[in-house]
Amino acid sequence: MKYAITGHTQGIGLALFNTVENAIGFSTSNGYDITLKKDRKRIIEQSSECNIFINNAHSHYGQVDMLLDLFAAWKDQDKLVINIGSRIAEDTTCLKNYEHLLEYQIQKKALKVLHYDLVKLDVKLQFKYVWFGYVGTERILKKYPQITQDQYISVENAVEMILS
Repeated sequence: MKYAITGHTQGIGLALFNTVENAIGFSTSNGYDITLKKDRKRIIEQSSECNIFINNAHSHYGQVDMLLDLFAAWKDQDKLVINIGSRIAEDTTCLKNYEHLLEYQIQKKALKVLHYDLVKLDVKLQFKYVWFGYVGTERILKKYPQITQDQYISVENAVEMILS
């Protein structure tokens, strides 16, 4: 298997990149911005030999656009796209105290809806959708120092869920 991973330099993406063999990574730190069409095109071209594409990076609607572009390029190929979603797309009640999360929620909801719409199509390309609440990444643990272990899953468990 050969993997392509967006957002591979921190958090879940970094853990995935360090876990799987034969992976290539795409992030802003190595010159790829998923919000730019030209960069998404380069990512698809450079990952053409990959069997599994992990659509992990989130940047505005870039993750949604990445999925659309992958579908257009690979719909007739025997590959797997794993989309990393968020619990926020599942549950609107969490927004009662966090109105600033609305934009993020809409973006993650768009990814979820598009994913499930594409699954319904009769194409060779396969899809998997994995979503989490809080994951104990360095960024989350720093941002929410009050969070306890029973309120998040470990990065290792997230990686295991993605790859299973």
